[in-house]
Amino acid sequence: MDTSFNHLTRRNFVKCLAAGSISVPILMKGLMQNLMAAELDTRPPIIWLKGQTSGIHSAGIWNFPEFPGFLDRFFRIMPPSDINRDFLQSDDSEVASSHILILEGLFTDDPDDILNALIKDFVVVSRVVILLGNDAAYGKHVPEGFMDTERNLLHHVETPYLKLPGAPAHPRHLLGVLNHLVLYGLPELDIFRRPALFFSDNICERCEYRSDFETGHFVRYHGEKEGCLYLLGCKGPVTKNTCPIEKWNGTSSWCVAVGSPCTGCSEPAYPVHGGLGMYGQLSSRDASINSFFVRHLETIAKGTAVLTAAGIATHAISKRASSPIKGQRMPTLEDEDE
Repeated sequence: MDTSFNHLTRRNFVKCLAAGSISVPILMKGLMQNLMAAELDTRPPIIWLKGQTSGIHSAGIWNFPEFPGFLDRFFRIMPPSDINRDFLQSDDSEVASSHILILEGLFTDDPDDILNALIKDFVVVSRVVILLGNDAAYGKHVPEGFMDTERNLLHHVETPYLKLPGAPAHPRHLLGVLNHLVLYGLPELDIFRRPALFFSDNICERCEYRSDFETGHFVRYHGEKEGCLYLLGCKGPVTKNTCPIEKWNGTSSWCVAVGSPCTGCSEPAYPVHGGLGMYGQLSSRDASINSFFVRHLETIAKGTAVLTAAGIATHAISKRASSPIKGQRMPTLEDEDE
């Protein structure tokens, strides 16, 4: 495939990304070609700030050994030691007002914290803000003492922002967004401010077990090798992501392929999912299922339970009717002669 993205229209570029026909190496090569055309001092600066985090949200990105070096070579990665208020007021003000700000993890809401104050200053002057990983992207489960990044920092400023959620976030999502920003500007976003080119289709629609889902061939216990994992709590029907196409571990596999139900880690409801938890089974209504077998699965199960109960009751009644009545003597021939 031609990796010179300058020859691609935005429509075709988005189409290729959504179809998974542009891999991580191709994205890196294409971005390199575009950035090499620019002068070194005009290449996009990136300020990447990390709050309190386990590191899982960027683990997928660093899974590609060449990726950190790639960013450092073709972007102006600002060293944390250089990021302070003096930087905003320095002669390098053009860089300060055109940088891409990446926020990862949880940040304290203490107004006296230095990082807290810096983030508020940088958000205002950033070209765009990328919230990387679930901690930064979704504020539903922010512990006490930390900021809801979206509500506390971004709702009241004009700076555009987008989210790349996941546990972890996929490296191709970040590379795709950076390519789009360099070539075409801000990508189209969904209602949760995720790039539509990665979060427009449900995982279930592109899963290798989709045909099993439609025909009612379900895995019923962990370890069973073939079949749809819906009955084991798979959140694929309500999760929008590109895992079946992008995969993980160097595009070698993904959760469902190794027998683990999708946990819906890129959705705002993760990990609770309305009280179901990561492995609670979705109802057919919540999953918006079109499969005849799945839509009637609950009805069939309820009907089976009713029939079973009715059978038990009928058996008990018939058994009681055919048994001798306790405390009474059965009539004999002598009784009849009398």
